[in-house]
Amino acid sequence: MSTPSEDVPKEGEEEPKEETNELASEFNFFDLFDGMEHENDKDPSRIANKSDMISLIKFIGGFEKWNELNEDCRMAVVKFLEYKDRCKLGICSKRDYETVKSTPLDVYKISIYDNEKYHYSFREEDFDNVVVEVQLHHDFNSGKRFELIFSQLGEDTQIQWYQYIPKQRPKNRSLVLKSCNYYEEAVKFAEKWMKKCNFELKDIKIEMKNYPMDKSKIKSLPKCKCIRIGSDDVETFRWWLQKVPNQLKDVELVALDADREVFTIPSDLLNAPQIMQTSDFYFWCRAEFSDEQLLNLKASSLSFDCVNITDGGINEYIKRWINGKGVPKFKRALLWGNKARDYAELTRGLEYRQWDAAFEEEAAGFCGDFERVCGRGNCVQIYSKIDPYESLTLNVSSDCVAIYWTGHKHEYNGRTYSDYSIP
Repeated sequence: MSTPSEDVPKEGEEEPKEETNELASEFNFFDLFDGMEHENDKDPSRIANKSDMISLIKFIGGFEKWNELNEDCRMAVVKFLEYKDRCKLGICSKRDYETVKSTPLDVYKISIYDNEKYHYSFREEDFDNVVVEVQLHHDFNSGKRFELIFSQLGEDTQIQWYQYIPKQRPKNRSLVLKSCNYYEEAVKFAEKWMKKCNFELKDIKIEMKNYPMDKSKIKSLPKCKCIRIGSDDVETFRWWLQKVPNQLKDVELVALDADREVFTIPSDLLNAPQIMQTSDFYFWCRAEFSDEQLLNLKASSLSFDCVNITDGGINEYIKRWINGKGVPKFKRALLWGNKARDYAELTRGLEYRQWDAAFEEEAAGFCGDFERVCGRGNCVQIYSKIDPYESLTLNVSSDCVAIYWTGHKHEYNGRTYSDYSIP
């Protein structure tokens, strides 16, 4: 945000379509956020009632005494302002500017990716670029987000975005930053927004071939719960995982251009608590999990290309679930790979039922739905020893061993039965 200045544009003065000044790099231009309220009538936020307002006024001493409030009270008020209103307050006085600058912004998610070459609304041909998305609200459909596209324009960096105007088609806007590299400027911009929220964003997505880790200002992302990293370098995965807490909700690791049948995440990296303790993870590449690591995972939903997982390891993974010792709230495990599996070893010591005509009739359409959504290989239903109305589906095909918790105990009119559904 720029510091307060006497050079305030006059009301009604038209903004230039192209901006090149230094202040533009701070992105304190309101039209970028004009679209953040468009078509946002379904925002569930309620209007404050009289009691709320009285309580707030008592807390801050009344807005008429704004300049008399101590800094903690002022920051407590600013924390609840929309970004656009924060910007307006920040140019009222130097003290207001410092208050706004010192108050962390609530940023939910930041995404940076360089693998989307085609933006037809800006150029007809493909071009190298970096996209930065900033999402302020946890609900993507709230409209409280924006997207910028950084690209090289000679020795300069061009930044393009949409300006949304109610009841009109979105307008293409752009500005130019002089004598700089687009890749570096995109990362600097994204990290500035991370700094605005004290690096306390909840979700981050990075898909870049060469993220400049040596120049990064990120020391940690202490409140991050979800992370998606796309890279062809194992050390990049390691660097990012070290920035986030041990307990995560979701981890996704993606090989970008590397051969996914060759590129492999090593066992030592997989042993990181950010992976072993996460609730869900999906890897779009090979992963050297051992049987022991598989059995100690905390994830209720997981997917990866196997390297070292044996039939015996999968069998033990299933046995733990049927004996009530599996992962709580288990949903699915997708173990990909073209390795030939020994079906007898996979099902050794398990009580199961083949998906025959009788089962399909009993499951009342479930099998057809399952085939459409999950595909169908050799499917059997494996029953829990703790509760026989609970069961897993084991689906073995040429490229995947898939395990789903599909059978659930239900009661209706005094009758107990199994209901089948796809998790």
